Amino acid sequence: MLTSSDIIEELSNLNPPTTEFNNKLMLKALLLLGNPQNNYKVIHIAGSNGKGSTAAFLEEALYQTGLKIGKFSSPHVNKINECISYNKNLIDDQTLIRIYLELKLTLNNHNIYPSSFEMLTLIMFKFFAEKNIDYLILETGMGGQDDSTNVVNSSYSIITNISLEHTQWLGNTLDEIARHKCGIIKNGLTILGENIPELVNHTREKTSNFVLIDDLYNYTVELNFKNFSTILKFDDKYNNHFNFELGLFGYFQARNFLCAYTVLNDIGISIDTIQKAAKKTSWAGRLQKISNYPLTILDASHNESGTGALTACLSNYGKRQNSIILCSILKDKNIDKMLEDYSKISEDIIFCSIANQARASNPFSLARKARYKFKNIYVIPSPSLALYQARKMKKQLILISGSIYLLKNFIH
Repeated sequence: MLTSSDIIEELSNLNPPTTEFNNKLMLKALLLLGNPQNNYKVIHIAGSNGKGSTAAFLEEALYQTGLKIGKFSSPHVNKINECISYNKNLIDDQTLIRIYLELKLTLNNHNIYPSSFEMLTLIMFKFFAEKNIDYLILETGMGGQDDSTNVVNSSYSIITNISLEHTQWLGNTLDEIARHKCGIIKNGLTILGENIPELVNHTREKTSNFVLIDDLYNYTVELNFKNFSTILKFDDKYNNHFNFELGLFGYFQARNFLCAYTVLNDIGISIDTIQKAAKKTSWAGRLQKISNYPLTILDASHNESGTGALTACLSNYGKRQNSIILCSILKDKNIDKMLEDYSKISEDIIFCSIANQARASNPFSLARKARYKFKNIYVIPSPSLALYQARKMKKQLILISGSIYLLKNFIH
């Protein structure tokens, strides 16, 4: 007899006979299920970076109002339940398994065999229909146009930014990637987090109902290393002045928050509620402090855009010789550019392996690429031993970064 763990393991490793990068199977399955995704308002978020932080700001503020809120995000860190949360609580194993087995039976009877991400997305839509939520905060998985989540008629579309990523699926140019991201745009208000020409051009092709963060706000950002928070001061287009403390750390969090703020303001959430929520917001693995002595930070900078933003935050924190980076990077990323960014933070780096992750780069290969960028390069097999070694070096700062699969070893 299968245990709960066996069933969740099965859900996490579905291997359908055919897999296509589009949402045709999703639309077919949802029609069979009565289109549960149409039962609530949707805030759809795409972007190469910043989706999770933007979603976290939205979730906290909407939850504070007493509304019933669902959130769907990926990838998970430790357990698949993390992808689906209702009023800030993860879906429990019993509910996850119940809905999975119900859907599996129904879909198999109609020869519909979803991938793990598609099945999880279907579970999420059905679960939130059962909960009769008011708003779904919905992150795309990959891209936008052909993503499994792009089966909704959203009230708001947010595109945080774009950079070269998943090029085997989305294309090799910013123009192609922008076209994919803009596929989530529907009739509701669209918010663009960055004024990137390719992104603006494709947005204009889809809608005239869009705004640019840079056109709406004049803002300044300061980092508070004592509280590990972000101080954001901004004026809106009506010359109203605001001063916010963000619970998430980093210059880049200003744009993520202002994307969320634009939606919250349009919905009619009070400034007082937004301010309280902004300060309370947390998001695991995004410049997350896990220790003070030495200062140890986790950051899921999984691509060159992420490491660029990370460098802007940390390159002036002390001297390079007083920090060390613990790192692993996936094979399909711009490794040379990411290593160059990391070298601006520290002259020492440790590469380690990630168990059971075929996409992870070989640490010795990373070490070869890192030559001439770092003074000291180490290869240590396991993440736990790498952290032990880093602590022995008695640096002021330990940065653990490069892949969320690496961070799983340190977030509990």
